[in-house]
Amino acid sequence: MRAKRTAVLIGTAAAAGTVLYARRQARADANALADPRKGALAPVPPRVDRTVRSADGTAIHVTEYGPAGAPIVVLAHGWTCAIGFFTNQIRALSSDLHVVAYDLRGHGGSAVPGKGRFTTDALADDLAAVLRETVPDGRKAVVVGHSMGAMSLVALAARHRRLLHEKVAAAMLANTGVTDLVTGSLLQPGPDGLRRLTAPIGRVLLSATLPLGTRPTAATLPLVRYIALAPTATPEQVAFCAHVILETPRSVRGGFGATLGSLDLRTAVPHLDVPATVITGELDILTPPKHGRRLAEDLPQARLVEIDGVGHMTPVEAPDVLEREIRALVDAHLTTAA
Repeated sequence: MRAKRTAVLIGTAAAAGTVLYARRQARADANALADPRKGALAPVPPRVDRTVRSADGTAIHVTEYGPAGAPIVVLAHGWTCAIGFFTNQIRALSSDLHVVAYDLRGHGGSAVPGKGRFTTDALADDLAAVLRETVPDGRKAVVVGHSMGAMSLVALAARHRRLLHEKVAAAMLANTGVTDLVTGSLLQPGPDGLRRLTAPIGRVLLSATLPLGTRPTAATLPLVRYIALAPTATPEQVAFCAHVILETPRSVRGGFGATLGSLDLRTAVPHLDVPATVITGELDILTPPKHGRRLAEDLPQARLVEIDGVGHMTPVEAPDVLEREIRALVDAHLTTAA
């Protein structure tokens, strides 16, 4: 009888423990799916919110933060992101710097362009329009590009050389590459030969416009973590990136995905002849460190910074490092010059 009663108590305790674990896991899942932009990563209200027109007439959404007369930092986000992706940098830098951020065409508050206008030339023209409107004559800025935003800066260097020298004092290129993005990524494990063999499939997937929903789910969060962040990224960081990524229209995702699949900006790199810092993430599988190392070697004036333990989203995963390196460029090439 005593043994039977003990077994019943153990079974009851086990059942209660299972229920408690399930409730805790449900709360954890709910917290992970919640939008961090409503809490710790809430967007910073801009001082100025306006629209500028690119060369083809596309409306580009621009926001400005911090004191108007301070040294200028321009932020260009990456593929399937938006101004809010730089929330950490905007909050940290705008206390004493004039921060300009803009949505790449089709992203955030910028207009979705017509078919055939998802090109690196168009991205260069968009950045040129932003620089003309936000950097006064006689002044220069530090321009920070992440992923496709950095590609925009490389394209600008070849397409708008005079403007580059007039408006850009120094550059930061974070988590980016200029060619071989499909064969050079580590999304597919295995030898390089296998990636070259399956490259056509990778290009089709990049250009796909499959519906992924507009909000993260229990299925999309692990996918976003695998593709874009390190395994050790916090649930909040993963959810933040997932919310930003999934809000991009799928036509824009596919349009620029096709461009990235065949990207080749190697001939533009030597034209970026301003002081530059190249940032890589040790665990970035989208643009692995070898892309950044090669870019730093090919740039006329570049310094390489490799960040341990982070993936592709260094502005989210390592905000302190990004702030430190941006301020170093400002101190060296804007404050001293001023």
